[in-house]
Amino acid sequence: MGAVLEIDGLVFVEEKADVLGKPVAPVRTHGLPPMAQREFHARMENWRRVVMGGGGSSAAVCASWARWYVALRTSEAPPHQDVLDEKYKPPRPLVSADELDGWLVEEAYRKLGDFNDRMALKCRHIYVFDDARTRTRLKGVRGSHVRLVIARAENNLKTILKSFE
Repeated sequence: MGAVLEIDGLVFVEEKADVLGKPVAPVRTHGLPPMAQREFHARMENWRRVVMGGGGSSAAVCASWARWYVALRTSEAPPHQDVLDEKYKPPRPLVSADELDGWLVEEAYRKLGDFNDRMALKCRHIYVFDDARTRTRLKGVRGSHVRLVIARAENNLKTILKSFE
């Protein structure tokens, strides 16, 4: 089997190539299952919300974990009876599942080696730039190759996320 490339939900599969690298068999395309595509885009939207801070962040802290730390540090101690009540309640998670998944995607994003892969994902999913504006942020990419860079970056990110699981 030849090269496999995904662009906006379409998978391009190049079957065979001759000596010069030209495809012998025609390139066939097929769509991904809509559920997998929707799940990936939902994870990317969740990543954007987590990284951007949810919109309610204060200017005194740079990230949500810093806001939590400052709130815990500056809060006063609860009365004695409240401490006993808290001790016997079931523990609450400090971080929601969505925030945890967003930071997992952020860790996978940081493991990407190529600058253009990281910048393409950041422009597409964090800043929600179109192809023309994304092209200005990438190095050495001109014309219609922006979609190929974005597709390669998304495939690399999916591979890293699968290795985490």
